[in-house]
Amino acid sequence: MERKKTYALTVAVIVVASAALVALWYPTTTTDVRIGYLSQDLHQLALRVAFVKGWFQEAGLNVELVQFQNGAYEMDGFLAGQIDMGYLGVAPALTKSISQNISITVLAAANLEGSALMVMKEEYDAGRITQVSDLVGKTILQPGPSTVQNFLLRLALNQSGLSVDDVFLETARVQDMGISLTADRPAFIAWEPFPALAQAEGQAVPLLLSGDIWPRHPCCVVASGNTFLDAHPDIVQKVVEIHKRAEQWIVNNPSEALQIAIDWLGIDPTPVETAFNRIIYDFNVNRTGVERYLRFLIDQGLVNMDPGNVDGFLDSFIDTSFLESA
Repeated sequence: MERKKTYALTVAVIVVASAALVALWYPTTTTDVRIGYLSQDLHQLALRVAFVKGWFQEAGLNVELVQFQNGAYEMDGFLAGQIDMGYLGVAPALTKSISQNISITVLAAANLEGSALMVMKEEYDAGRITQVSDLVGKTILQPGPSTVQNFLLRLALNQSGLSVDDVFLETARVQDMGISLTADRPAFIAWEPFPALAQAEGQAVPLLLSGDIWPRHPCCVVASGNTFLDAHPDIVQKVVEIHKRAEQWIVNNPSEALQIAIDWLGIDPTPVETAFNRIIYDFNVNRTGVERYLRFLIDQGLVNMDPGNVDGFLDSFIDTSFLESA
């Protein structure tokens, strides 16, 4: 009987010791926050900087980064509960928040400007397309109807005395736009680094940079799902503080930030540097610009909202208090 007890005690000690050893070598970790971002989007460099610099770990946050192809898919990720916070364009954030009642709050800006209207280099060099009016009757590639790039294109046409009815629009993946240009489809508008990449590869040249069309226009933002925001304001505060720190670091250390961007994108340094210099890294939310864009969406019938409700909606859609406390 004593031998059985001794044997049982020995087994128990071994089991406990083994469990402790497993815990030592394979520590159990839990994710504090899941952050979405867009693939190869130089606008969201602040997230990459913070990750490379180890600032999330420094703040005691275990972060899971979740990549999406575009902002619309990322909004679907919020809806499906796949992410808690995210870096994405303000355009899909607005349109899908309203049309699908996806509850998110914009906390900070990630960048301003950083897009370009590009034209096929052969057409430009031949003098056939050197200004916006030369695009009449031509097809222009664009990321989608509810994007800032679509609005920028409409503005550029209006500024040249034209309208979107004077051209043909075709939705395409930004990654494919440069190689898809033809004489009948000679132009595209997209976010960086894809315009700079098409330029470096001799496919296209800039007809207009987005800053020429709409100076300091809003683009990407940092947002949180409202459920997560309500449940974990402390974590949200830390993420916003890290984001603000990264934005300031990029501005103060452009050479090192550029190298991080080159390593991240994995493409030739020349187009990355060109693209980097076309982007304004700024954490301040351009509410006036967001309102201008929202009213455009309403006017074009792309979202269903009473214009009289715009201010009230934006009051709940944008919350800069975390940024102000950072």
